Amino acid sequence: MARKLKGKIGNKGLKGALLRHQAKVKLVKNIESKQNHELRKKNSNSNSKKVKRNQELQKVSKEIFIPFEKDETLMLCGEGDFSFAKSIVEQRYIRVENLIITSYDNSVNELKLKYPHTFEENYQFLKDLGIPIFFQIDVTKLVKSFKMSKNNTWFKIVNRLGDHKWGNKPLQNVLFNFPHNGKGVKDQDRNIREHQELVFAFFQNTLQFFNLINTKVQNDALRYTQGYDINENNPQTKNLTSEGYGNIILSVFDGEPYDSWQIKLLARKNGLTLSRSNKFQWENFPEYSHRRTNSEQDTTKPAKERGARFYIFSKYVSSSSKRNRKNTNGSDSDSE
Repeated sequence: MARKLKGKIGNKGLKGALLRHQAKVKLVKNIESKQNHELRKKNSNSNSKKVKRNQELQKVSKEIFIPFEKDETLMLCGEGDFSFAKSIVEQRYIRVENLIITSYDNSVNELKLKYPHTFEENYQFLKDLGIPIFFQIDVTKLVKSFKMSKNNTWFKIVNRLGDHKWGNKPLQNVLFNFPHNGKGVKDQDRNIREHQELVFAFFQNTLQFFNLINTKVQNDALRYTQGYDINENNPQTKNLTSEGYGNIILSVFDGEPYDSWQIKLLARKNGLTLSRSNKFQWENFPEYSHRRTNSEQDTTKPAKERGARFYIFSKYVSSSSKRNRKNTNGSDSDSE
């Protein structure tokens, strides 16, 4: 073991030089040690922030996404065995008095034959709650399917059914889950084209339906409030445009042939813009069992193992239209 040198650093000669060298080495080591400590501390903080950020992202991804608000009104289109309707009621995603259900099929008996093990229980559950349920409703001919006319208005039609009266509420959301025409067309190009026609007509007819129903509600509200726009303050009119257009919601499977439907393009051709989109979280709807349109069987691959998304479309309103929109008293509108 080397003998420790004694003496003063300032001394001249070999001993002083060695002492100065040892002091310098010690100082360098101390500096390096301090730098390493600071680096480890910085990395630790950085990792902690990264972990925290990842945890926050995971939390966000696990948050429940429902494409409509509980206090908003909703009409479901093309319901199969009514399990989705039952699910959103049981999970309390929607108020019973704000829900309307429609089916493309002709009658209760027809649906009993098509879905012998699931439909009747779901239907009875919803009926007992007094929710209006309509049959023979074609999403490509909504006004005609409801047999609406000047004398047979929407409010007369919907208030005839259900214990919970719809009253004079506007319609804010229309949801069509996994649109399908029920045909087993093997020609892929034809299959895509026919479903594009279905979705396009659904957009077109829903916009017409919104406008016909909601403009009356809004005009009545404006008269009642002496011209002041109440859209911001009223949860039942907050997401409607001045023309009465609400949200159109689609759920669609990922991949082909669904990607080739180009639903965003079909929406744009109807003056719609994509407001939001999110993964269809099957776990949020435990009572929902996706079925074929023509039988109780599941699809080839169980639906809950397939990726899908919700798409929420709204009527496009240009910036200039927003700026130029005025209340009847002449001031700029804040409703958008």
